[in-house]
Amino acid sequence: MPRTELDLVSLLMKIVARETGEISKVDYTPQKKAFNALAFPDETRLERATPESQGVSSAFFARLIRDLAADNESRIHRFMALRHGKVIAECSFEPFDMDMWHVTYSMCKSITGMAIGILIDEGKLKLTDTLQDIFGARMGLFNSFKKQVTVRNLLNMSSGVDFNEAGAISGNDWRKSFFEASFKFDPGTKFEYNSMNSYMLSAIVTEITGQTLFDFCKEKIFNPMGIKRVFWESCPQSITKGGWGLFMRIEDMAKMGQLYLQDGKWNGQQIVSRQWVVESTALQIETQDEDNQHYGYQMWINNDRKGSFAYNGMLGQNVFVYPDINMVVVTNAGNKDVFQTSSMAQLIRKRMKSEIEVFDEPLPEDEASLSELKAICKSVSLRIPRFPAIIRGGWESRNVSMTTGSSRRTDHSYYKKRFDSPLTSTRNEDQLINTFLRRMSGNKYDIETPGVGLFPIMMQVVHNNFTDGIRSIGLRYTDDRHLYIDVYEGEVIFRLKCGFGDKRYISDLNMHGENYKVSLHSAVTRDEYNRLVLRNDIYFLEEACLRNFNIYFEDDGRIEIRLSETPGTDMLMNAMRNVRAETSGIESTIISKLLKGGMKEALEHAVKNTVQPVIYGTLSNPEFIMPTDEEK
Repeated sequence: MPRTELDLVSLLMKIVARETGEISKVDYTPQKKAFNALAFPDETRLERATPESQGVSSAFFARLIRDLAADNESRIHRFMALRHGKVIAECSFEPFDMDMWHVTYSMCKSITGMAIGILIDEGKLKLTDTLQDIFGARMGLFNSFKKQVTVRNLLNMSSGVDFNEAGAISGNDWRKSFFEASFKFDPGTKFEYNSMNSYMLSAIVTEITGQTLFDFCKEKIFNPMGIKRVFWESCPQSITKGGWGLFMRIEDMAKMGQLYLQDGKWNGQQIVSRQWVVESTALQIETQDEDNQHYGYQMWINNDRKGSFAYNGMLGQNVFVYPDINMVVVTNAGNKDVFQTSSMAQLIRKRMKSEIEVFDEPLPEDEASLSELKAICKSVSLRIPRFPAIIRGGWESRNVSMTTGSSRRTDHSYYKKRFDSPLTSTRNEDQLINTFLRRMSGNKYDIETPGVGLFPIMMQVVHNNFTDGIRSIGLRYTDDRHLYIDVYEGEVIFRLKCGFGDKRYISDLNMHGENYKVSLHSAVTRDEYNRLVLRNDIYFLEEACLRNFNIYFEDDGRIEIRLSETPGTDMLMNAMRNVRAETSGIESTIISKLLKGGMKEALEHAVKNTVQPVIYGTLSNPEFIMPTDEEK
């Protein structure tokens, strides 16, 4: 088994064992800064227009957005559509907004490909250059790297190098590990998706220019296009990750697609040559994947329409480009999508392939359809209380008793049914809940189960930022009827402001020096044992992850906390299934025997308990007063 996979197994087992702190072999350094909500003076916005003015019907987008909202599996965060370079439809789905940046995952590979294209345009690099040509003496020490890997091999994912994504947790020197790796097949003979190919493209940019890929892109691409609020993570040796780690606003993602529709030109400036645009979006290799059969240079080639292609990142980060109708469709999401196979991606691709009608000339303005489109967009974003035309599907309507002191019926059908057994929505019941929460205000509970963190496991692994474990939970109910959950994790306190009903608040969390924004959707319900439950969906607004954090209150003053996350168990199990046991290694042997033997259920149970843990807390402050029967 390759060393990187052994490292992956070791990390996964540490996670399952609930070890905390810096548990990977990669040194941790905080990188991510807080998102700046204020636009820069030289940041440019795309022009807005009605769909009809660009030859498309508003009714088409009204139906599409309605259906995306109604799809339980979609978990879409943002949607934007361009025609002729103008935004003709856009909306965010609560609690997200259109302006904040979002993790892009592998979507950024296409931008890495642009940077390589620019170096080729400038005569500083050739497709036929090999890693030996580029890195020279740096590679001379690694005699095992005997096959000739070209820039082209990296671009079209055919390097054959057996150093893959697991390398991101295997150590600090990723270039060295790449050069020391063995080969699974001869370069250029087969497609195998490998994010470390993209990382090496980033390393090539640094080797040639002396700049990080991020700085190079800021100079050559982002700044000329008015893209200012963007951030790209780097490896421990300060090389931009290249294949992941980019945070970008959806409007700026749309610009990336529009740039290629305009043959690489932006505001009269040739950012990337037309030749590179044509070459990188043409079929360069067959993938042998039935769902996505064709690949270009760091770009997926779709058969949806003539010449269509996509910048794709997992969990729903997509830029779909349709040159024949001069359109771009962009999404952010948090679904189970890996390669444009989710119900969200399939719905959009089907509609854009066979149902959309476009015209070269403007259509007569359709005020009724445009009003419906605007109303639906406002409804899914909770900018208005509800839009009655959305009558079914998605998250079911429900009655929710809130700590706001008032009774309200929410009927947003784009919600999934998150909260079971809701309390009867009456003013009297609300008042009892208010009284109960006030009585609990100031209570603090010591957590009995170590090693569980507030941040989803996927975020911890991707950002190499691991939990110190929740120590305590505190509750504060303020005079202005706001409930706060204080999560004591390690040496810090995460202060979460609950949002009931249509109310949403943003809380800023600092995880070991990195800043993340979250928003809570909260409700007070009772479970089947008549326990009072404070239920919370914690949305990480810059990420594709959702954390469920539900607190059950016992009569004796103890609490039970159930956590889950999306994406969850399936992703962690798949990571373990992909581990090979071709060579020795105690961790790989254990995993292999568990998966292939009669202990598969035991492993799945352990993983489920890791992703969906149940922890308990004991009241630590003695001044607790037991609620009366009426308050319970």
